[in-house]
Amino acid sequence: MLKQTIISGGLMNSEMSRTITEIELTERGKQPQSGAIFITNIQLASEFEQEPRLSISQILGRGISDFVVEISVEEKTGVRTTKEIPITRYALSVSEIVELSKQHKDLQIVTRNQVNHHIRKLEELGFVHKYGTLWVGKRAIDYYRRSSKYVVVTMATPYFDEGFLLDREGKRIDQTLDTFNIQLDLNAKKEVVKLLTKSELLKDSWRAMIADLVRSDVTDPEVIHMYHWLLDAYAMGNNEYIEIWRNIRKILFGKQSEG
Repeated sequence: MLKQTIISGGLMNSEMSRTITEIELTERGKQPQSGAIFITNIQLASEFEQEPRLSISQILGRGISDFVVEISVEEKTGVRTTKEIPITRYALSVSEIVELSKQHKDLQIVTRNQVNHHIRKLEELGFVHKYGTLWVGKRAIDYYRRSSKYVVVTMATPYFDEGFLLDREGKRIDQTLDTFNIQLDLNAKKEVVKLLTKSELLKDSWRAMIADLVRSDVTDPEVIHMYHWLLDAYAMGNNEYIEIWRNIRKILFGKQSEG
């Protein structure tokens, strides 16, 4: 039996939900997000990586659980049925960003004043744009969205330097050893962390070059994976990088690495 399907608000996508169906979109809000922004300028990277701005950007990137309402009408009988479809909404208000910052344990909690200040700076820098405005009575609520699905910083910054990498790679190797049946003593683990950090610092010298090859109009989110494998391909031409990974392989796999 034929059915007519109506989506609440007239739109069915990952950003428009029943919560904000009456939103007035900006011209930029009507456009799709780009796939990724690659930051190749150290000053811009340092501006972006201030911790409140990183939290805001990552919260926008993770979105919020919401739903759309699907209304189906049987053509012959006129019987209507409704169904709530769960989605992730990536356009958020200031209040939602503040509340979500309390839920994400790995991110800095941000206050309303911090969000109001830093989201405008992110907007000036081109990382965020106002998606639209929702009127609730006489009160206007602005919603914001990241300009791209991903943001990639292509160099070390004062916020993410060698010390940060050592800490990150230490946590990564701990997680790996918890997951895989690989036994390392403390000295071997420290050496792997040191080598992993060294490999990342080497890659830092090539990231901007690879990022500069990206076409400016790319909207495909897979561009991130393409970027990383091109970076890996370029790195394999460097003898120091290859030697680092040979040593990592030897420490992790011992005699198995000789084959």
